Amino acid sequence: MKILAFTCIRNEGPFLLEWIAYHRLIGVTDFLFFSNDCEDRSDDLLTQLAQHGVVQHIPHRARPGKSVQWQALQQVARDRTLAGYDWALFADVDEFPLIHAQGHRLADAIATMPPETDAIAMPWRLFGASGHVRFADQPVTAQFLRSAPEDLFHPIAGRYIKTLFRPARFLKPGVHRPKRVPDGPVPNWVDGAGQPLPDDFATREAQIALPTLTPGRRIIELNHYSLRSVESFLVKTARGLANRTGKGIDLSYWVERNFNTVPNTAITQWSEALSAEITALRQLPGVEALHQHSCDWHRQSSAAMLRTEEGYRLYCDCLHAADSAPLPRNLALHLYRTFAELRGAKG
Repeated sequence: MKILAFTCIRNEGPFLLEWIAYHRLIGVTDFLFFSNDCEDRSDDLLTQLAQHGVVQHIPHRARPGKSVQWQALQQVARDRTLAGYDWALFADVDEFPLIHAQGHRLADAIATMPPETDAIAMPWRLFGASGHVRFADQPVTAQFLRSAPEDLFHPIAGRYIKTLFRPARFLKPGVHRPKRVPDGPVPNWVDGAGQPLPDDFATREAQIALPTLTPGRRIIELNHYSLRSVESFLVKTARGLANRTGKGIDLSYWVERNFNTVPNTAITQWSEALSAEITALRQLPGVEALHQHSCDWHRQSSAAMLRTEEGYRLYCDCLHAADSAPLPRNLALHLYRTFAELRGAKG
């Protein structure tokens, strides 16, 4: 089974080796990275890894007016990059599929799904900062061990999905979900518990949140470490959102995702194997020095931001906004329905 993981990165060098190592462990066979405007030499790190045959790397410069991710996805579609792959996943470097099915690999999750499945909607599980203030050169999956509960209905980000899909069944990839062939057969979608999703979900391609009120994550879900530490969050605000132009990252983004409600250590079942895999990557010629350079840049960038008025204020606000609390179910569902109505009113 050939499985491709592809993504876009900018200034994310400290986190690349863990992400690659973990995805190799769970069964990803090929990697494609687009890099753009990197200051931490993460593009050089990817080039080095490409020379060792670990990944494919396309240095990419975004054209004005369009998001980096959308331009990369257009290139993937234009070049028919996904042809020949059984399954594909477009995910960010802060997203890690967690497979609960026995065996805990992507192939095990796929084998547990109905045989006609074309796309698996993997719901996000939001992981908060877990009280970490400083950046540490340690696996993200070992540092941040508290998350939102499985039945978080609000904010809507707690219901968002990314998709593991059969490329042959779709026209082209998208950020959260692939695009179907116009007038073609309606793809068969299931959630992360293997439950079929309604046909109108398959045709409503703007919908990127699970449409049901069940958690939808019994077989597979997506751990989303979108904050990491406070220092790393400062660096992220400077980078901005890869799939949105003109929209910054601010305190509301932090509050919407900083859920440390429940202990969540399931992914640490991979810790020993992950450590060995990361070590093997770091031992490849030229890799360790570039990894360390990106970590040093990360620390220096965070320190520089803290010495600005805006960075200092955000840093303090994040510390004071220590934890986000899930809303009572009735209120959360009321806001969930209100959000759906607002989106419906906008067409």
